[in-house]
Amino acid sequence: MEAPVNGGYLQRPGGWWEYVFIFVLCSTQLFCQIALGYVIIPLGLISKTFNQDGYEQAAEMNWHAAAYSLTIGSFILVSGRIGDIYGLKNVLVFGWIWFAMWSLIAGFSAFTHSAIFFDVSRAFQGIGPSLLLPNALAIAGRTYAPGLRKSVIFSLIAMCAPLGGIIGGLAGSALAQYVWWPWITWISGIGCFIVAGTAYWVVPQDHINGSSRKITFDCLGSFFGVGGLLLLNVSWNQAPIDGWSTPYVYVLSIVGLLLLVAFAYQEKKAEHPIMDIRIFNGRVAGILATTGLSWTSFGIWFYYIFQFLQHIRGISSLESALRFGPGAISGMVAPLFVAWSVGKVPTPWLMVISSSAFFLGALLLATAPVEQTYWFNVFWSFVIMPWGMDISFPASTLFLSDSVSIENQGISASLVNTIINYSIAIGLGIAGTVESEVVKGTSREWILKGYRGAQWTSVGLAGFGLAVALLLALGNRQKKPEKCEEDVCQSEQFT
Repeated sequence: MEAPVNGGYLQRPGGWWEYVFIFVLCSTQLFCQIALGYVIIPLGLISKTFNQDGYEQAAEMNWHAAAYSLTIGSFILVSGRIGDIYGLKNVLVFGWIWFAMWSLIAGFSAFTHSAIFFDVSRAFQGIGPSLLLPNALAIAGRTYAPGLRKSVIFSLIAMCAPLGGIIGGLAGSALAQYVWWPWITWISGIGCFIVAGTAYWVVPQDHINGSSRKITFDCLGSFFGVGGLLLLNVSWNQAPIDGWSTPYVYVLSIVGLLLLVAFAYQEKKAEHPIMDIRIFNGRVAGILATTGLSWTSFGIWFYYIFQFLQHIRGISSLESALRFGPGAISGMVAPLFVAWSVGKVPTPWLMVISSSAFFLGALLLATAPVEQTYWFNVFWSFVIMPWGMDISFPASTLFLSDSVSIENQGISASLVNTIINYSIAIGLGIAGTVESEVVKGTSREWILKGYRGAQWTSVGLAGFGLAVALLLALGNRQKKPEKCEEDVCQSEQFT
């Protein structure tokens, strides 16, 4: 569907086509979280296919979830710029097709009984969402001007995250427990193909780069940025398996950090950088720091709450997915609060609210007694934690989207999604390292101590994020809107 550009914004589809268009945008977050939920929640059942059914192999099983989030968080860094250059719609449709293909391949790994094949497939699968998430948000940013409608669209996209998690967890657990787990990856892959076709017809074709100013791709910056993120994350997730004393583990970490330093230097002098550093100021840095710390905590919480329920309290993966139901409902309500609050509550205070939810949700899990009934700590942890993720995501995304030019919507969307998804992946590595250092045996008591160590790590990270959010909010001052300079514009409504 062709659509002209009016005042820098794409002309959105009219009538019922707009609802289909919004569904396509929301599906990016929905399917991304489905693919995370259908592995994390029935992880124990899936791992048996690869002869991983003991606690000694827990660190290796961790890769089944981490590999997926690793590539999402790493490749999102460049996918927004790819969309800016080659067209958001083109990259969106390609991302759906890629996601579909590797979802199917991941399921076929069951025939090989190879955990490595499955992990590699999951890593390639994650490249699909890395192409989808920032470009879908950029399309929304270029279609809807700042205001209530745009806030509602971004909130609807955020609402699909907990919905996707519960759908993936329930469907994956049911199929793994009663049929065969690969069916969830195949069904998901077919769904991705369907959405790809729908996106081709309803998403307007953008012509942002039809001007005389040609935008080039910063290949060197991409190498430094993606390479640094990948190596740093691999080292953290491999450390629980081989230990930090193993030379290649800490060497990967050091090289990864050096590549990220080189990336920052390259972006300062690149003509068309992957990340325009001019969008950064104190508020932006504070929002991103709070977002990163909070989502690192969330990644640990989401993984270990199901490990705690299944391996310590002894319930099935399907039953634990059902217990996540109230959390999914709560998470679908939270974005509506964001849509209502934009313009009424300053973004830094929205981040304080979300950081408080992350902290309280993590604390409730870490202090949950083993024999306690579900309706106390675990229930409220499920209910409260989604308010953290579903306020943090739309608030930070709206803040950056309205702080940069139309042309840089892809960059801003990539930055938020990079922080969120990369934080989830590295959080699993950090928690796995803590768990491996705490556990000295394979008894139930030692396993619980390992889980507690990881859970208190989640509490600490969330508490740090809350402290940063409070400092940001208390130090915030009302300012007059500054004059826009080329690609950067500070919006008064977010001061």
